[in-house]
Amino acid sequence: MGTLVGVLCALAGAAAYGAAGVLQHHSARQAPQRGALRPRLLLDLIQMGAFRAGVIFAACGFALQVVALHFAPLALVQPLLVTGTLFYIGFAYAMRHQLPDARLMLGALVAIAGLTGFLLLASPSEETHPRGSSAVVPLGMVLVGLVAACLVAAALVHSDLRVMPLAIATAVCYGVTAGLVRELASTVDLSNLGTVWSKWQLYGVAVIGVAGFLLNQNAFQSGLIGALASAVITIGDPIVAVAFGATWLGEDIASGPVVTALQGVMMALVAGGVLLLARRSQQVAQEFREEIASAAVATW
Repeated sequence: MGTLVGVLCALAGAAAYGAAGVLQHHSARQAPQRGALRPRLLLDLIQMGAFRAGVIFAACGFALQVVALHFAPLALVQPLLVTGTLFYIGFAYAMRHQLPDARLMLGALVAIAGLTGFLLLASPSEETHPRGSSAVVPLGMVLVGLVAACLVAAALVHSDLRVMPLAIATAVCYGVTAGLVRELASTVDLSNLGTVWSKWQLYGVAVIGVAGFLLNQNAFQSGLIGALASAVITIGDPIVAVAFGATWLGEDIASGPVVTALQGVMMALVAGGVLLLARRSQQVAQEFREEIASAAVATW
């Protein structure tokens, strides 16, 4: 019974995350264009009722995720949460009073299947062996380097695909934030919560988490079709978190010739699903633009 409650809460959380993404994408597209990581964008968005509702949905999704993890294992909850992309596509098309695009759904399903298989095969251990504060600088350099590379790529791309590097940068920030939260939870003294203020991880979460949220809105603002951004962020986040856990927290990841080969196959599925989403998103965006242009001509 407990596992069933966990599954239902995980699916409800995924739906809440999907609804939050649709509302945030709608708001970001209405807001004035801002450069990447410009806090002014948040000031623009917070004035919009749809964006505030999206934040509430996201908070509800997080609460449901916590409840789901209480009743069911991470290996079951995480794959269910990534179905938020499917809910996103469904809700986005419902707002247009249309049936979801079959190829967008197929791309999302392929990517989700690949991610689910990868997570099950990786099966990271629960035990952690953090590297400690001595490795903070290397971690910061890698993080800044990855995000900077994504921002440079976004600056060079002048099409709907600009959303890809921005979404990847968001996933990197979210995945690292999740890893830092886990490290913080495992090192803080529960009998003396005041010690949390002396933990550098807390400030890392605050800075990197806010940067990720800003990049998330930048990604939504850059693409007419938000499904691609939603998929890349939702799927990339746990992949980065697993990599962070293995390299930083010292979590053991299942390995061996056969397991590693199968993990490679699963990652290929993820890449194939995302590529299908990217291709179809461009086509749908062009179709939407043609609809808007036709409607404008008819009105004129």
